[in-house]
Formats: sequence, structure tokens, C-alpha cells
Amino acid sequence: MTKKPVRRGRKPIPEKERKDALVQTRVPDELSQTLRDAAKKNRVTVSQLIRNVLEDTFDLVDNVVSEAVSLGQTAKRDALKIAESAKGRGKPSAMTVAALENVDAWQGVKLNRDAQCARCGRLMTRGESALFGIGDDAHKVWLCLSCGSQI
Repeated sequence: MTKKPVRRGRKPIPEKERKDALVQTRVPDELSQTLRDAAKKNRVTVSQLIRNVLEDTFDLVDNVVSEAVSLGQTAKRDALKIAESAKGRGKPSAMTVAALENVDAWQGVKLNRDAQCARCGRLMTRGESALFGIGDDAHKVWLCLSCGSQI
């Protein structure tokens, strides 16, 4: 038969009655005085002041990080849009989509100047072969050969 080990000292305090964890650190005298002055000014203890500062700092850092992520995503999205626009690629406008529906026939042509494909938005350059939309609509409608092969 084994005996229970004998506990020395007083009985442990129940979990519900225990205080929060204690964290200690050494600080220079100048910082210690600054903390005491700030605590006195705010009418709180130095411990409470430090708890408040730590909590506020972590909240602030979390907010800065989430805002930085959001800003980064926005900047990336905008940079990609600008790059696509600079390359002559972009989403076709509603007017261009409507013009596509009014085309009766497509004529193969060689471009004399740059034009944008009405379907994919790719910039077609002078000298490139393309398709020109013929129909009642007064708008000029151009398709690159890649989009034209999908018709």
C-alpha cells in the first residue's frame, strides 16, 4: 500500500480565488519615475497603468496590421488595374458589349492604327490582323483573331 505524499505549508487557494499572473521587470529609474507620474496623473496604480498601456498597445498593433493588410490588397488591386490598362487590356464597357450584339458580320482587316478588342480588351497594334464588325450600329467594333475564332 502506498502512502500519499505529505504536503507542507498551507492549503492551495481554489482556482476561482487566485489572482492574475504576476509579471515583473526591471526598468531604469527615469522610466520608473515617468510611470509613477503618469499613474498619479491618471489616478490609477502603476500596475493598472501598465496593464492599460499593454492592452491598448496590442489593440493598436492589431488594428495597424489589419489596416496595412487591407491597404496592401487595395494597392495591389489598383496596381494590377493600372498595369492592365497600360497594356491596353481592360473590361469592355457596357456600350461595347451592346455594340457586339448589333454586329451582322465580321470582316477580316489589317489594322492601320491601334485598336482594342471589344471582347477581351487586348490592345491590338498597327499592322496586326483583326476583325471589324459590320452592322447598323454607328460604333466601330473590333475583335482580335483569338476572340474572333470563338464566334
